[in-house]
Amino acid sequence: MNTKYFLGFDGGGTHLRGCLIDENGEVLAVAAHPPASFPKLREKISEPVAALARELQSRAGLSSESIVAAGFCSTGVGRPADREIVERALNEKKIAQKIIAESDALAALTGAFGGGPGIIVIAGTGVICFGRAPNGDIIRAGGWGYLLGDEGSGFALSQAALIAALKDWDGRGPKTRLRPIFEKHFNVASIDLIISQIYSPDFDRGKFAELAPLVFDAAGNGDVVAQEIIRNAGRSHGHLIRAAVKRGHWQTPIPLALIGNLFRRRDVLLPGLWEVLTSKANFNLITPRFEPVIGAALLAMMAAGAALHEEFLGKLERSWQAKMKHV
Repeated sequence: MNTKYFLGFDGGGTHLRGCLIDENGEVLAVAAHPPASFPKLREKISEPVAALARELQSRAGLSSESIVAAGFCSTGVGRPADREIVERALNEKKIAQKIIAESDALAALTGAFGGGPGIIVIAGTGVICFGRAPNGDIIRAGGWGYLLGDEGSGFALSQAALIAALKDWDGRGPKTRLRPIFEKHFNVASIDLIISQIYSPDFDRGKFAELAPLVFDAAGNGDVVAQEIIRNAGRSHGHLIRAAVKRGHWQTPIPLALIGNLFRRRDVLLPGLWEVLTSKANFNLITPRFEPVIGAALLAMMAAGAALHEEFLGKLERSWQAKMKHV
């Protein structure tokens, strides 16, 4: 019987990553190319993905005809119409017998728990919660963007901190260390002089989110305003998780993974999160088992009808770790 092979792609703003695995749990090739995400390229995403697919196949000594399925995951691919655009474009490139396109959050969810049940919160510039219930149902909470609610995101946390600093200046809020911290960061004599920089076309949501470490530093130095902003962010994460729990039939403890740059300081976010969820015993907080690029390959396997049993996942985990030592 011929071995079955699968491709996985994670298209993001920092890079396009790809992997090639087989049905036995062997990671045959891993590679990264320059950034390529669906929102920017739309159907033209097929060009960089096909180029990366050819590189992975070449490294593994395989042809596209031997690839059973390929999974491409990126932000903006969560809706049926967008998935259809990607799948049609990639099918034309003939990189695999079957193409599946999904959101980057679903790849992260699938990678975190090896295709099994669990809940993730991803908090970076934005925030979203995804869950896979034991019956396979996919549950989403949040992730509606900064105009419609991104509570608990790096953007929202930094925005709240800037607002607090300005309220300190004009007398509408309590004194806070955030005010001199931002004055130093923006190189202004007074916090009210940051307005031209904040409203500059170049100061996007990503620039806002980059201010988050300053808020964590202020909290660590005892600033109660910064501490409450961070606690509120943790509460927002808790509300997302609670919403996902309400919409699924779960077996406790529920596997839970916290992903993204904001959770590098999970020690100060968790108190607010647990305040909302009330019982830690109902959750098993874990480190994600696999990265999203492997999650994309696992989605391809699932779409092709392959079973993700523990023996396979264990071999895949060991092979991935070994491969990463040489990348």
